[in-house]
Amino acid sequence: MKSLLRAIEMNDCFLAAIHIADIFQPNRIQVETYTRQLQVWSEQALQQLSTRCDANDFQRLLKFFYVDLAFSGDEDHYFACKCNLINQVMDYRTGIQVTLSTIFQALANRAGFDVVGVNFPGHFLLKAQFLNTPSVFIDPLTGKCLSHADLHHLYFSILTEIEGETMPSEALEEASCGETVVRMLHNLKAAYISEKSYSNALKAVQLLVDLCPNDPYERRDRGFLLHQLDCTEVAIADYQYFIRQCPDDPSTQLLQAQLQQLSSLVPQVFH
Repeated sequence: MKSLLRAIEMNDCFLAAIHIADIFQPNRIQVETYTRQLQVWSEQALQQLSTRCDANDFQRLLKFFYVDLAFSGDEDHYFACKCNLINQVMDYRTGIQVTLSTIFQALANRAGFDVVGVNFPGHFLLKAQFLNTPSVFIDPLTGKCLSHADLHHLYFSILTEIEGETMPSEALEEASCGETVVRMLHNLKAAYISEKSYSNALKAVQLLVDLCPNDPYERRDRGFLLHQLDCTEVAIADYQYFIRQCPDDPSTQLLQAQLQQLSSLVPQVFH
């Protein structure tokens, strides 16, 4: 956890992602192996670029990443762990939006470009910024540049459109390293739950609780996973915390019924 927190403080999403991957591997991974691989790719990319770091160079960099290195997105296996762990994404060149974004952003920054991640609803994006020209938004699954109309369509394909509503400008703001890490961990949590690997899902949600200690939804999810792992008393405490913090949430009534059932399973201790 200390290494992950240091990476977040350094605003280094790539290093943070490597430390996350290390936590979930059965055998420790060599962080230096992947930082060295990224450096090799950045040196190869620089051989194809001029020193201007302009829009034309940026298109060459996109080609290098998506054609020469053959990175691609895999929406069909969004909740596969191999697409959510950065070392496996680098090994197999296949990932989802946030993991591909993290690798490309690190590569682009080392090549001299100003590229950031965007915590877009339901679809993490990349944003490249150039002097005296509008920012360019990229779909990290394909490397395609998105127009404003594309972004508007994507936004309202994920969120229900209300007549006359426009896409808020905040949707296109830069994601902090902490926000990117939280998104990665949410995806990993969902991936491990999908695979019924509850002990690993609990690792992910514990990291989320550590990073977002006041978020009752993370406590609720931790309670669910502890329940699956038969840690009844601690699950009860997390459920109770959520119910106190979110009494009007639609899931609260269901959890109250769940609590009654769980409480009957906890043995009474008499002193």
